[in-house]
Amino acid sequence: MILVVGVVVGLAHAGEYLQTLKEGSWVCTTPETYDLAIAEARKPNSNLEDLKERFVAEKLCIYADAEFVEKMMVPFAKVLERQGAKVKVTFTVQFRKRLAILHRQVSRVTFVGWTDASNLEDKEIL
Repeated sequence: MILVVGVVVGLAHAGEYLQTLKEGSWVCTTPETYDLAIAEARKPNSNLEDLKERFVAEKLCIYADAEFVEKMMVPFAKVLERQGAKVKVTFTVQFRKRLAILHRQVSRVTFVGWTDASNLEDKEIL
């Protein structure tokens, strides 16, 4: 998984629809790794928290829960490539950390990875 710290370039216009990830989506390094994550998650007695930790530790996949999706920045998920039902997307997430009463650390991380096209949904920019 490629991680790049940077700033999002480009602005959305009012009324324009952009795409974001659905909650509960996996984003992985390859389409095959995505299929593996889905297969592992569907196994009986699989533990989602353990899977998330394992795939992140192995730098194979990230899991987009509600909190993660909320931190995605405009232009949200941009499709770079299509391969069957899978899409390669790029998106930037902003993390904020309070260091002191008046100080915060802001980090922006750009992710690139594969997910199923059905994991993208339109989001209107007002």
